[in-house]
Amino acid sequence: MEETKNTKTDPKAKKQVETEEIQVIKLPDNITPQVINAWKEKYGEKRVKIAVLSDDEDVFPPFEVVIRRPGRRDMGMYEKFMDRDPDKAKAIIVKNCSLTHTDELLSHDDKFAHAFNAIANLMPIAKAEIKNV
Repeated sequence: MEETKNTKTDPKAKKQVETEEIQVIKLPDNITPQVINAWKEKYGEKRVKIAVLSDDEDVFPPFEVVIRRPGRRDMGMYEKFMDRDPDKAKAIIVKNCSLTHTDELLSHDDKFAHAFNAIANLMPIAKAEIKNV
């Protein structure tokens, strides 16, 4: 018979659960927690993220970049060029929403594509409930 631990009564089990939930986040070079906190104050607590860009084909080694969720102005500029010039639209998003390594991302095709994909995953998709009148 398999023994299960109850985290409410077993302090060792509770400590193990708490320990498993802690994640260590590696910050990009020259970025301190104070800088991250300043960005969170400027852009919003939940809008600043760290993306680990990695390539399956080993074109470049994995590295961390700090990105932010696009705001309304960023999305407006992106949508303005989305149909006419998709590359320019993507460059606008990467340039405005990458807080570190911007020049490197814009100059390297594979890193650019990975960065845009990471930021695109943060793009706001609003949902609304529709009701009949």
